[in-house]
Amino acid sequence: MEFGKRQVLIWGSVILLLVGMVLSIHQLYIMFSVLALMAPASYFMSRGTLRTLSARREVTGVMKEGQHLPVRLTITNDALRRRYFFTVRDRLPDGLAVVGDEAVLVPSLASEEEVQVQYVLEARRRGVYNVGPALLGHSDLIGLFNFSRQIGEASELVVHPTPERLPETWMRASSIRAMQQPRRRFRGEGTEFYGTRTFVPGDDLRRVDWKSTARRGHLIVREYERAEAQDCTIVLDLSNATHSGESDHSTLERGVKLAASMAVQMIERGSRVGLIASGAEERTLISSSDPRQKARIMDALARVQADSAQSLTGQITARGGALPDGGLMAIVSPVRTTEAVETATLLQQMGYAVVWMVLAAPWQDLGPGEMEEDQLAARLASRRVRAYVVGPGRELATSMRRSYRV
Repeated sequence: MEFGKRQVLIWGSVILLLVGMVLSIHQLYIMFSVLALMAPASYFMSRGTLRTLSARREVTGVMKEGQHLPVRLTITNDALRRRYFFTVRDRLPDGLAVVGDEAVLVPSLASEEEVQVQYVLEARRRGVYNVGPALLGHSDLIGLFNFSRQIGEASELVVHPTPERLPETWMRASSIRAMQQPRRRFRGEGTEFYGTRTFVPGDDLRRVDWKSTARRGHLIVREYERAEAQDCTIVLDLSNATHSGESDHSTLERGVKLAASMAVQMIERGSRVGLIASGAEERTLISSSDPRQKARIMDALARVQADSAQSLTGQITARGGALPDGGLMAIVSPVRTTEAVETATLLQQMGYAVVWMVLAAPWQDLGPGEMEEDQLAARLASRRVRAYVVGPGRELATSMRRSYRV
């Protein structure tokens, strides 16, 4: 479109000049001069439009994967005269997207005036991102030239992984060895009888103790309790030699979501939860029942990358000080060699109950010494390790399949 306008100006000026020279019409010379000067005049009048604008951004520093977040940009005109027709948008990295139009048009902005531009940001993938700087766009009066300017500072945005609900069965391995630690008990729903109390509105009628009700003359309900293992340490393998795949479909992203889901599920059950995530930067967290532990784990998982030069066994043994005495050890790894069996055996000898999540990578051919995911999980199960294969492309709850010893 710009090319067409320029051609019109150039050839129109040439034709007017030629016709004016042939017919000696002075008015055509004047029209030629006006048309020829239109482009440079429009350029010089418009090129300074964006120079006197400044921007300030208001954005929450943390959000969840898949969440929508409003972002507000305040644009100020520091010039002495009004600015017309410019666009505003933020520079966004891969993993973040704008819901709707990326650029917002500002028709007019007076001297010393402010205008607030708001858009909705969508987080498509967990991670740490820089939002901004703001990008301003403007075209001259006749649309021949486009000007742009980058203003303001970038804002850091941390996107936490969004956990999913997993089947409760994966936690049953804690009954093997994890009971060495004291257990917290919770009244309410459960399987172990706790006692009786008077019925209150909202109680499930299936819990009414009819014998006690007949004896006391008013409704009595039974209460149960559930016991929870205090300690759970989740190990996310960050070895750069084992992970594969790209973006959302990589084994790393599936492992992060799985680790986040396991951590939240254990925290909600009252367990102390820790994390071993040892890459180029250390993200290991000691087991804790602090209410802020969930936020710490989510923040660590938002930042991890598969950039560790250590093997899975090395990542665990090097962080021995972060391991509790006994409890449940949940391993999330795409490793497909006998290293998995050796690591699980070592942890069992140290007194831990072990759950192993094998991250399947069907797009990757087997290398030397590697085996199929189901074969590895079956070998782990033969060592009394509760093993699951987690496939790609579906929700975690439906992609988890347990393996039994063969």
